[in-house]
Amino acid sequence: MRTRWKSLAGVAAAAVLTVTAAAVPLLVEHGRTATAAPVASHRAAPAIDRIHASYLDHRPGAPVMVVAHRGYWRGAPENSLRAVDLAVDKGAEVVEIDVQRSKDGQLVLMHDDTVNRTTDGTGRVADLTLDQIKALRLRSGLGGAQAALTDDRVPTLAEALAAVKGRAMVNLDKGWAFRDQEYDLLAGLGMLDHAIFKSSAPVPEVQAFLDKDRRILYSHVVDDANAAGVGAFTGRKPQSYELIFDRLTDPQIQPAATAKAAALGRVWINTMWYGLAAGYTDEASLVDPARGWAPVTDRHGASMIQTDNQEQLLNWLEARRRHAPWPVVPAGAVRVQAEDYSFGGKDAGYHDTEDDNKGGAARKYEGVDLCDQAGALVMCWIRAGEWVRYEVTVPRTDDYRVSARVSSPYSPAGKFTLSFDGRPATAPSDVRNTTSHDAFELQAVAGKQRLTRGTHEFVVRMDDAAYQNFNIDYFQFDRV
Repeated sequence: MRTRWKSLAGVAAAAVLTVTAAAVPLLVEHGRTATAAPVASHRAAPAIDRIHASYLDHRPGAPVMVVAHRGYWRGAPENSLRAVDLAVDKGAEVVEIDVQRSKDGQLVLMHDDTVNRTTDGTGRVADLTLDQIKALRLRSGLGGAQAALTDDRVPTLAEALAAVKGRAMVNLDKGWAFRDQEYDLLAGLGMLDHAIFKSSAPVPEVQAFLDKDRRILYSHVVDDANAAGVGAFTGRKPQSYELIFDRLTDPQIQPAATAKAAALGRVWINTMWYGLAAGYTDEASLVDPARGWAPVTDRHGASMIQTDNQEQLLNWLEARRRHAPWPVVPAGAVRVQAEDYSFGGKDAGYHDTEDDNKGGAARKYEGVDLCDQAGALVMCWIRAGEWVRYEVTVPRTDDYRVSARVSSPYSPAGKFTLSFDGRPATAPSDVRNTTSHDAFELQAVAGKQRLTRGTHEFVVRMDDAAYQNFNIDYFQFDRV
């Protein structure tokens, strides 16, 4: 059985055991000359050799490859050099990047057609020169008008390739129209083994490109519109098939189709949000992998997963490889989900400015607004003056650090206090901008609380004088 390499920071420098016969000494055994057993020696193997070989390996049981969506945008601006570098450092074998072309024909990393969302500038990438684009500053995380500006600049594709050289592969999204220019750049750098081209273009168009050079690596995107694309290639074939499906009845995700794709290459499935893989999302997986990553791999045969939560996915894959449990909640911590509020009723268990549940995702006939945020069940439509009552049961008497997993694209996003067992409320906690309602972040909210073993009541009260527009996924209590 093949053992999955650990996808941890520093894996690029992993040592492999190499058997060398040339320098093996001779032994005298019972009066005759014998060849000694091979001697094992260690040498550093470039990570790219292993990753490239892994991408070409689609045998049953091949280790699942992890693709970091837009780099590690939770720690740096999406599609920035820092995001690419962090994604590799944190164990991603493939980093998905988005390619656009400037007015003067330079390839740059940018997801949107415009620079509006992710930088302090405006305008279409195709209408701006490289110098104009380089003058812009990237916004943190997923960007947005109120996201903080950073000192990061928009990188060129050449700069991104230099950042991953020898360490990881990149997936070239959005760049099919520029494929020949991408090819020339990669070939000139000697890095065709580092990049995966992708598109959902007609098979003859793709076939013509693949046939020009046997070193080209390619992933074919298959959705409802081109479900027959799997198996349609007659010359060189894709090394992976990226299956997009919003329903489990779609033809491209039926067992016969996924089996055909797996026989020809790797099966690539995306779990970032609803519609890419029906209801299988990262957020659903964080609650329970059986709601996302597990069926994606076990039922649908994914051997590549693109994710916004690479660290958790890598940890889950490693735990599964070792047949070990994967703790959804960290050891020693207690979580209270936002939807698990008091059943005391209106103005006893909660106070909401409106009687209807505007999100309707759970407890839809009560007044607290609950939304389904890509698989996370969250308190939403939060407004000034509202409050909600909860209970938490802690396993031992201790000091606990209290945090909330929140999301918001706004600055300021909101402000609230907590009060425990009728005691005076904590100092107000300001919710920081996470750059998207879908980008959740665990933020400390109440300092330390001394809690005795057993059940405690706490009330979350939204500041009645502050602007409020954020989501709460859960509250977490960690022993200090």
